[in-house]
Amino acid sequence: MSYYEFTGKTVKEAVAKACQELDTDETLLEIEVLEESARGFLGIVGQRDARVRVTKRNILKEVVEADEEIFFEGEAIEETSPLPIEPDEAPEEPETAYEAIDQEAAPSAATFEAMEEARTVLQGILQRMPIEAEVHASLQGNAIYLDMKGDVSGILIGKKGQTLDALQFLVNKIINKNNPPGSKIEIIVDTENYRVRKTENLREMALKMSEKAKKTLKPVSLVPMPPNERRIVHLILAEEREVYTKSYGEGPLRRIIVYPRRAPLSKRRRR
Repeated sequence: MSYYEFTGKTVKEAVAKACQELDTDETLLEIEVLEESARGFLGIVGQRDARVRVTKRNILKEVVEADEEIFFEGEAIEETSPLPIEPDEAPEEPETAYEAIDQEAAPSAATFEAMEEARTVLQGILQRMPIEAEVHASLQGNAIYLDMKGDVSGILIGKKGQTLDALQFLVNKIINKNNPPGSKIEIIVDTENYRVRKTENLREMALKMSEKAKKTLKPVSLVPMPPNERRIVHLILAEEREVYTKSYGEGPLRRIIVYPRRAPLSKRRRR
């Protein structure tokens, strides 16, 4: 793991330099004080700056490792699977709490029990990382919604929401460990309404690219996205009658291309 050393008149100043140079927050750094500052005789002789050594915390790795210490119904969870790869194709029925919620179904006692269990599990993961945040649980239709509140929302979200996705994946795996397919409980992990804001941003971008494809009658390529974001874009543009979407590429370079259903005028004339 790479480390960096910084100096300053005080430890606080050295840490501030580290945050500025590495363009990160103090909470995302592991800090080791190598030398405390010394004023020296009359503030001149023997004066010494503080020196610190810092390394960047791998929050995503910490989330996964924390899973190894979580216990559910007396059994240790041995799985530390990677984040799930979701299919690109838009499903016939949306599966997220924001897109399809059965408002009529009354929650059962088992659902309330699972909600409290999920809250406890997520709180335990955060304590083992350790991150100070309080978890609030509620029901949104058929889904359990866990909202993390604290002054470390940036850490909890992570780069492009990776930490948030990892937390959500782990809690879903733990709570649904013994549930058969078809009876799994959907659990949404969020903070500062990140998922709602992200969906709205994706919607705005998708519709903008759709309009461009309809106007130019040419395919429009979007930036590479993770599977969950591509799925949201597929769902949004599935409602558009004049365009359709397909995904191309592999791994982190996989992206969506928006196609107009109408052919350019030059091609129609050839026919």
